[in-house]
Order: sequence, then structure tokens, then C-alpha cells
Amino acid sequence: MNKLRVLLVDDHAVVRQGLRAYLELQPDIEVCGEAGNASLGAELAGQLLPDVALVDMVMPGGDGVAATSAIRAASPRTQVVILTSSTDESTVRPALAAGAVSYQLKDVAGAELVDTVRRAAQGETLLHPRVAAGLVRTLRDDARPDPLAQLSTREREVLMLIAQGMSNLSIAERLGIGEATVKTHVGNLLSKLDLTDRTQAAVWAWRQKLVSPP
Repeated sequence: MNKLRVLLVDDHAVVRQGLRAYLELQPDIEVCGEAGNASLGAELAGQLLPDVALVDMVMPGGDGVAATSAIRAASPRTQVVILTSSTDESTVRPALAAGAVSYQLKDVAGAELVDTVRRAAQGETLLHPRVAAGLVRTLRDDARPDPLAQLSTREREVLMLIAQGMSNLSIAERLGIGEATVKTHVGNLLSKLDLTDRTQAAVWAWRQKLVSPP
């Protein structure tokens, strides 16, 4: 039986030793090489052409994203699984975009890691539940429209003046419009921003760093 050949890329020797010991208990898996940094990982990938590379995210000589890109360039057949203790959501999408097929955390159970390796060799993606949840949350945030973009130019002007502590009458005089018109703009911007009063509008503008508190 042809065994799945796995390359370990992690700067901690004890982690590599533990992974090797566990993975080689599996009858269908062998560890074909180890690297302690990203650049050596890419070099070995080009030489050994492993089926799967388990890659840490934080290493000397380049992070997991750079390592993934380099490994995939050196050996396009190699499927990269990020195996890291980092839950930073800002690294997940770059790693996947660089070519990683899966993203697991180091607290994953041994059986799940083996399953991830086997599936990765087939091109299947598995994400650690916490990673998947964070990715979904990030995608949802990205899909939300920019609240400020919903406001008209005049409504933005009124919002900025409210945040500066000006009354409706003062805003009307500043903008050269009627006070009733200002009230209409205030009502519209509160509705669009899902706020209830002028105070909330001012605080929202401060938090968005649109203007400093007076």
C-alpha cells in the first residue's frame, strides 16, 4: 500500500517529534521530512514532493502564509494544512488564498488531525470549528454595508455638526437651511443608522472617529 507522505514544517522540535510519533502509528501515513522554518520547508517540499505538508503559522524565515505559497510553488501536488495555535482571524483567509486546503488548531484531537491529513491528500477542506466560526463572522462583517455610505452628503454634514455639539438652530444657520429641514435630516440619519436620538448620533460619530468630541 502506498503511504501518504507528510512533511512537517514547525520551528518547535518537540512539536515535530510529537506529530511524527503519532502520525507514524497510522498504517497509511509516513513522515518523509521535517523543517524548522518556512524557507527550508519549501526547499524540502520541492525535493520530497510530499502529499501533505503540516505547516505552522508563526515561524522564522517567513510565516505560514508565505510558507504555503512557497511550498505550493515548489510542489503543486502538495496539499498544505495549516496547524497552528494562532486563532487570529486575519491569518485564515490569507492562508487559504495562498493555497492551504485546511486550517486546524493544535488543540485538535489526534484522530481529527489524521482525518484532516487523509482528506487533505484528496483535496478536501476541513476547518477547526473555532476557525470556521471566525471566518463566517468575518465574512458577515464584510457583507454589511458601510453605514456612513447610506447617508446623503447633507445628512453627513448634519451628523458632523451634531457631533460637534451644535443645536438644530445653529446647524441651520451654519448650512443656510431652515431648522425644519435640519430636523428632517436628523430624523433620516437616525433612522438609517438605527439610532434613537442626537446623543447616540454624536457618540456614534465619535466612535467612528469622524470627529473628535467637543
